Amino acid sequence: MTKRTDKIIYLATTVFVAMFSILGAWGLLALPFFIDTVHVMGYPRYFRISLAVFKILGGVVILAPLPARVKEWAYAGIGINVICAIISFSAIQAPAVSFISPVIGLLVLIISYVYFCRTAHLSPSRIFDRHKGEQ
Repeated sequence: MTKRTDKIIYLATTVFVAMFSILGAWGLLALPFFIDTVHVMGYPRYFRISLAVFKILGGVVILAPLPARVKEWAYAGIGINVICAIISFSAIQAPAVSFISPVIGLLVLIISYVYFCRTAHLSPSRIFDRHKGEQ
């Protein structure tokens, strides 16, 4: 693939993930269905609100022109959030349709991260290799 194609894939998937995260936060704050689902899962009200705040922050950070290390933390946070959503839906034995959104979100997040590394000229495996020096 060309650099231009990589950049387009990165931008498209990153905007999708950011909107997925920010709209999810809006749902947690304003939509009765989301609020009721979080309540059924057994989470307290303050958790729902703090989760919404961090979802907004994560969505903004992956779009903003910030250092790669900061963006990696945002990718990790969004990934943990989505994986925990899948686990939470499993815990309440939610219908299979409930898993579609978080699974799609996770897949697009992974694609976005891979193309983030490509466009930023980072190697995901090198990031964790402490012996090669700081990026």
